[in-house]
Amino acid sequence: MSGYAINEPQSKRLHTALLDLSVQAEAKSVFMSDRGGNIIAQTTQQHDTTIDTVAALAAGSFCATRELARMIGEPEFHSIFHQGEKASIYIQSTVYDILVLVIFGKETTPGLVKLYTEKTCVELTSLLEEIVKQNASQATQVPVTFKMNEEKAPFVKKQEAGQG
Repeated sequence: MSGYAINEPQSKRLHTALLDLSVQAEAKSVFMSDRGGNIIAQTTQQHDTTIDTVAALAAGSFCATRELARMIGEPEFHSIFHQGEKASIYIQSTVYDILVLVIFGKETTPGLVKLYTEKTCVELTSLLEEIVKQNASQATQVPVTFKMNEEKAPFVKKQEAGQG
């Protein structure tokens, strides 16, 4: 999904969907990432500097789970759930290799997190398909070409002292 342009109304819809999920699921953090672990959008109730690392590790976990699924004859699993004593994480895939990650505490019911995440993923699928379709239609327009002016040398090798 990298390299796609998103307009302001789409961005607001994306952030509203994640914020709604965060409130409904009583989550500490909700974010979207690609399967490489790059964060696309996020909403969090706490300042967490490790969120990039969490996204990368979750993406790696999801890839490992995909291989496990294939080993037992499934094309892939669409979600994984890791439960801890204080915090848990639910990860669900959506279209275009986008992952939705929800981090929540022990006071939240995992079933509700799954329910609300599935609902949000349906909404996000519609939005992501709209974004891809919009970008595809713009790609058919006349492309802008950039060309380097070879007369302007952007890099010039400097002569060292004593060389001539």
